[in-house]
Amino acid sequence: MGRFAFAAPGGFGGKPWRRIGDFDVTTPVIVVALCIASMFLRAASLDAWSWLVLLPDEESTGTLPGNGVLGGEVWRLVTWPFANQASIWVVITLVVFWYFGSQVEALMGRRRFLWFLGLLTVLPGIVGTLLDLPQAGIRPVEFGVFLVFIAEYPFMRFLFGIPAWILGLVFLGIEVLQLVGDRRNEELIFLFVTLGVAAVTARAFGLINSLPWVPKVPLPSERPKPAPWSRGLSPGPKDSGRGSWKPTKRPARGGGEVVQGPWSSDRSGPLPMPPPGDDTGDAAELDDLLDKINATGIDSLSNAEKQRLNELSKRLRDRG
Repeated sequence: MGRFAFAAPGGFGGKPWRRIGDFDVTTPVIVVALCIASMFLRAASLDAWSWLVLLPDEESTGTLPGNGVLGGEVWRLVTWPFANQASIWVVITLVVFWYFGSQVEALMGRRRFLWFLGLLTVLPGIVGTLLDLPQAGIRPVEFGVFLVFIAEYPFMRFLFGIPAWILGLVFLGIEVLQLVGDRRNEELIFLFVTLGVAAVTARAFGLINSLPWVPKVPLPSERPKPAPWSRGLSPGPKDSGRGSWKPTKRPARGGGEVVQGPWSSDRSGPLPMPPPGDDTGDAAELDDLLDKINATGIDSLSNAEKQRLNELSKRLRDRG
């Protein structure tokens, strides 16, 4: 792997939704496929394609069919990123989204990344509706995903050794200057709302902790604690929801003789911890390599470390 090479997307151990042979079907792959399909839909029927566009109300539809979001077509709040035109710039945008989206999905996990994209679509879509601002295309979502990756790995080196944070600052500055110069104030608000949603959601999902000024919204626990009776406990008498719990007596299964093992008869000490498995060791080694990449960039890895990174990520994907 050369000086300006990148690790393959998904190489950080992300788990796909499905595998077709050696091909991983991840969320970015599905999104890109739908965006490409919308290009063919637009070529076949502009009216059919227009049903995907975020149109706030009937007046904003113009000659296009439909009544807009305020007219009851609420699905437009979800579908507008998939309404893409066929152009080389859109193709480049899709490649960028696929690459960096794959990395962010590997960091968040596929379900959280799906929620991340959903919030990054619906909340700005609501703001666009309130601003009477039609929207179409993956570009705002792609920009949010890209800057989240930059914020997570600000010192990663890109082409010609440019740090990621400088690249992100340049792209953001160009975007803002264009909107300010064209006096497109509504689109400027839409841009900042999109980036704000991306930052807050990413922080809530455990990323960009290096930016303490981004508020961290507490999330409900993903797995509720099991009820006490599911752990072999039952309510005590006179229990009204606040009482104590007592163990349920289980019938003995037989009078088999207990075999004395090599363990200690003293039960007062802590239980011995089982030795870590291969998965734990591999995951820890992979985390060390990722921490090094985050701190000093991927170019700081030796050839042996890069090869080891690919081996570990492939092994963990196969086990998943």
